[in-house]
Amino acid sequence: MSFKSWLQKVGEDFKKGLDFVLPIAATAGEVAVGVFAPQLGPLFNQTVSAVVMAEQNFTSIGKQTGTGASKLAAVLTIAGGLIKQGLTDAGKAATDADVQKYIDSVVTILNAVPAKP
Repeated sequence: MSFKSWLQKVGEDFKKGLDFVLPIAATAGEVAVGVFAPQLGPLFNQTVSAVVMAEQNFTSIGKQTGTGASKLAAVLTIAGGLIKQGLTDAGKAATDADVQKYIDSVVTILNAVPAKP
């Protein structure tokens, strides 16, 4: 497989993952966020995108399991500053531990989504 076709395959898989996860997260997760913390809706969507990106990156290198801490670090790199600022803007606590708890909460919502058949 050539490098170009490998990248195309990763991109196609990434798009499939986003096409599946984002509509569900944008409905189930966004409804929950809208009820309990409406000011965090856009931040939720950005965090979902960062989590999906981290998952896709680890999948593309064959490390889907046993990498929770590494995936968290990737999400923090991708969106940690944005999440911290979003929590601050929403009047929520925004320590490093709070950012990690927020990411963990979003991951919990995404893990509750049924797997694609």
